Amino acid sequence: MAWVKVASYSFGFRETDKKYWLYYTLQNGTSAIQVFLTAAQLSATVQMFSAATAINYETSGKYFTTEPRVL
Repeated sequence: MAWVKVASYSFGFRETDKKYWLYYTLQNGTSAIQVFLTAAQLSATVQMFSAATAINYETSGKYFTTEPRVL
């Protein structure tokens, strides 16, 4: 299991074919990775990423997590 910080991300939408996507770059990465999302997946991902203090990516399981929030 290898955790890597997400260095940057952005979301996109193409009106002509109604496609949503996420671009993300991992820390020390040299290129962006594109993932196509459904509208529901985009909505959930935007909410999760927007509320996060930092985002990590687990390279073996291929999933995102957020850093714990300290209140």
